[in-house]
Amino acid sequence: MYLVSWSPADGYAFDEDVERGPAPVARLEAEPGADDADDLAYDITCTPAGARAQRMADGDD
Repeated sequence: MYLVSWSPADGYAFDEDVERGPAPVARLEAEPGADDADDLAYDITCTPAGARAQRMADGDD
């Protein structure tokens, strides 16, 4: 897996520790502009059907 590009949803930004690969799993975390909202952490893997993003628990609470 190697992430070429990514874009956050409105109101979010990606922090600097994106793990884009190459690796079996790429990882990124979207941080909200509002301090009281949850971060969104994802693991991205390759499957026979294509890339799959799975939301992970955020460990920065």
